[in-house]
Amino acid sequence: MLFTNPAQEVLLVLVSRRVDASFEAVLSALEILGIVAVVAFAAGVQSISGFGFALLSMPMMTLIVDPQVAVVVSTVVGLVSASYQAVRDRTAADVALAKRLTVASFCGMPFGLFVFITFSQDTLRVLLGTVIVIATLLLARGITLKDRVRHHEWIVGVISGVLATALSTNGPPLVILLQARRLEPDQFRATINRVFAVVGLGSFIFFVAAKKVTSDALLACLLALPVLFIALKLGLLARPHMQGKRFQRLVLVLLALSGISAITSAVL
Repeated sequence: MLFTNPAQEVLLVLVSRRVDASFEAVLSALEILGIVAVVAFAAGVQSISGFGFALLSMPMMTLIVDPQVAVVVSTVVGLVSASYQAVRDRTAADVALAKRLTVASFCGMPFGLFVFITFSQDTLRVLLGTVIVIATLLLARGITLKDRVRHHEWIVGVISGVLATALSTNGPPLVILLQARRLEPDQFRATINRVFAVVGLGSFIFFVAAKKVTSDALLACLLALPVLFIALKLGLLARPHMQGKRFQRLVLVLLALSGISAITSAVL
């Protein structure tokens, strides 16, 4: 026997517990570091393109932390990111269009909750991914929508609201509409982030009411915020190089990736 003294056995137990606690602290630190890295990447892309934060951050965060924590962190940090860009670019926004899309989104949210409760998440992801891929192909072929036909806006807004509460992914329908309207990059970014900011606030209030906002999630958000603003600033510096055809190609690539990832996550 290695230890015959009871005092030595107690000491061994105490040391083991300290080692275990230290190991858990390292893991927690690594999780926070992973979240911060994901936020930096997603925020940089959103700053350049105007969207894509949730599409990029959610799949990667769920590999690091619990999905419920990932959803809250993505929503809160995405809300801050969208709000910052909406205020900064407010003069370029199509305010009337943003208002209609926002109101329509809130109309669709209750239906999204029903869908969330009733239907399989995998089925919804496959359907969403298929629609996004088809729409991306149509956009690549040059499909446009007439500016005066407003019922498209209400339909897309409601669909976006349904997806916001059903899958926490409301961006693709809005992107498809604004791309089909051929908005200039600055107007595109300002308008879509105006919608994201208001709808994101509504989602956050919903999470608070549902008691899904934990102390761990809030801590991760606070630690990620400094990196978020650095990534946004870097993205703003890259914006002048993403105009015209380059911007359209970037949007199409992000849309295609989001559709494929939605299908893949459901199938695998």
